[in-house]
Amino acid sequence: MTVNNSRSTRRTIIKATGGSVAALGIAGCLGDDDEDTNGDDGDRPAVQVSGGGGGYGESRIQNFWEPFENGEGPYGDGHSYEYTEMASDQYMADIQQNPENPDFDTVELDDQRAPILGEAGALVNHAEEIDNWENIPDAFKTEWMGASTVFPRGIAYRADEIDKEISSWDDLIDPDLEGQVGFEPWENAGSKYFYVINHIEGGDVNNIEPGLEWMEEFVETTDPIIFDQVDQADSMFENDEILITPYLSARSDSLRLDSGLDMEFVIPEEGSVMDYWGYPILRHRPEENIEEAKAALEGHYTPEIQAGFAEDFGYPPAMQEAYEYISDEALEERFLELTEEQTERFDVDIDWVEAQRLSDEHGPQFQQVIAS
Repeated sequence: MTVNNSRSTRRTIIKATGGSVAALGIAGCLGDDDEDTNGDDGDRPAVQVSGGGGGYGESRIQNFWEPFENGEGPYGDGHSYEYTEMASDQYMADIQQNPENPDFDTVELDDQRAPILGEAGALVNHAEEIDNWENIPDAFKTEWMGASTVFPRGIAYRADEIDKEISSWDDLIDPDLEGQVGFEPWENAGSKYFYVINHIEGGDVNNIEPGLEWMEEFVETTDPIIFDQVDQADSMFENDEILITPYLSARSDSLRLDSGLDMEFVIPEEGSVMDYWGYPILRHRPEENIEEAKAALEGHYTPEIQAGFAEDFGYPPAMQEAYEYISDEALEERFLELTEEQTERFDVDIDWVEAQRLSDEHGPQFQQVIAS
């Protein structure tokens, strides 16, 4: 059975059950009463996983965790997992407060936050411990985590409404766009965009004045609309309330494919933000749980496992080899394949751990400019 056929079968089964994300994960692990669904002697523990819900969570379960449970693809034999739906900010805070007593074996995190836990001694060093680690390009891994998917960020805009070429962050500072530009708040992705713009303008995480000056001109010129959630931004694009905003590549694709909008997405030539997401392993867990989590990630770091989520949502896999497992239709329709030149634009050399440490100091300064 091919990976894609297997994914299709699982998706049909899940759709028929109508279960929630959290329930699907747990029910899939526990089976009916005392029936063993692990495919082994049942002595191995279930990997305790936490991550997001909704469509993303369902796709991650289908593409990363069900193959692990069912012994598909690179796994060879079955394992088990229990999935707890939870906001990443919540378990991030819980682990920071009590790093030596975590509730989970692995959690879904981005590349800006995982190193914070790693430097605090809360994570297993993947570079020393995980087979298939070398499969992940250096751009998409740290010693604490390898990418299961990458989330390119750039500028999305309505090409049917904006009659100019967009190629630079400075293109957002245009009086013709007044009242039509979106931007995220500091605590969401706004801080990420700000630190990149600040870096481009000649600042660094210890000197944010260049970025603040850019923001002041941006706010004075365009009076941007601040949106809290990307779903809100999608709706605002659809209702002509915003025409351009720093955004995610796959969200732009979805607006084009699902809503019929004439969307374009560009990676600014000066550089941009590349989030990547994966599953760091928590250190202070029973050794047998850690070993099972490692076994899961050994599969995550293979192209056939990474292809499914990429095809579902249009976010590129970390591994170029994964494109061989993605349908031609998806590759033609979505902004999935990154060229080498595009990938280089995400190498902006920002110390995200230091940025996080200074975030509480910088956030109010950013907010003051936005509110002016």
